[in-house]
Amino acid sequence: MLKNLWYVVAASADLRDALLPVTVLGHRFVALRDNAGHARLLSDICVHRGASLSAGRRVDGTVQCPYHGWRYGGDGVCVHIPAQPQARIPARARVDGYPVVERHGWVWAFLGDLPEEARPPLPDLSWADDPGVRVIYGTFEWAANWERIVENGLDFAHAPFVHGTSFGAPDRPDIDTFDVEAQDDWSAQAKLVMRRPVRKGVFRRTPSGEHVDVVTRTGFHLSGPCATLELTLGNGWQIFIASAHVPVDALHTRTVWMMGRTFLRSPLLDARFRRRNLRIFAEDHAVLRRIRPECVPQGWHNEVSVKSDALQIAFRQRVQALEQRGWLAAPANQADGTGEARRSVNVIACPARHEVKTWALDAALTARTNSQDKP
Repeated sequence: MLKNLWYVVAASADLRDALLPVTVLGHRFVALRDNAGHARLLSDICVHRGASLSAGRRVDGTVQCPYHGWRYGGDGVCVHIPAQPQARIPARARVDGYPVVERHGWVWAFLGDLPEEARPPLPDLSWADDPGVRVIYGTFEWAANWERIVENGLDFAHAPFVHGTSFGAPDRPDIDTFDVEAQDDWSAQAKLVMRRPVRKGVFRRTPSGEHVDVVTRTGFHLSGPCATLELTLGNGWQIFIASAHVPVDALHTRTVWMMGRTFLRSPLLDARFRRRNLRIFAEDHAVLRRIRPECVPQGWHNEVSVKSDALQIAFRQRVQALEQRGWLAAPANQADGTGEARRSVNVIACPARHEVKTWALDAALTARTNSQDKP
């Protein structure tokens, strides 16, 4: 899991008046809206006696701790201590607050301490703001590793076998040659024409033996981190899907997704398209929750890759480059074999730590990795 990236922590519509608990990279956070309606994200721990802030209340645009009522502003600084309201608030009475941007109906938070100019960009999902595109939103919970899930979304070759009853063509599993287009340091995509079976019957479940060509463009962006899919049918109809696969921890992932369509735009059809998308996720989950090893191997010799895996390999190389840069996120409690992990908690450092040196909680160090097996 990587720090110093933008993560989708919620859909904008899900962040209203109440506090919203969020777990990302094995760390707990609390999301809220301040008095101006701006989305905020704080570390979910009161520096007084360790209570979970997300179990408290939103009071006048601040987070009120459920234990002793300490209040924290959207920047993480304590602004009120009820037990001694006239006394000076200690300088260390603050929690980490993270940069937040709302875009395309999602709340994006930067989990790291890089200055603004050094942070990666957000992906271009401008189709989500196009009035000619009908967009629906949803979530999906996986018992699987985030890298495995992103790679699955980039995999052209699995569709005939995993999705053979929904959109894959089991009788046409061959993949045409394609090139990986590296867009920048954070993203890449590939384009090819896939053959989709034409189905008949009331529920369109029975193959007719015919196929149609669908221009398919899929890619990834490390912000989100997103897997993207664009489908163009022969009549010009388009479908867009963006899936932000957010690592809850190493073995659990929360996907925040949105799907846009340029056709059949009536809201009455939203439920049908939502069910279809969730069905496809469930088909993938049936495979991914049983994969071993659960996480992507660090080296290449334990797996056999072929040319049709080129886009997944490009993603894997980008992730490994960031790991080697020191962006591996350490867990909130690092076990040391002595039980002392239960006596301490680490947080992901926010940008304010470069300016303010007085903090009650230690920042999590970079996680260690075995570099002997790197390519």
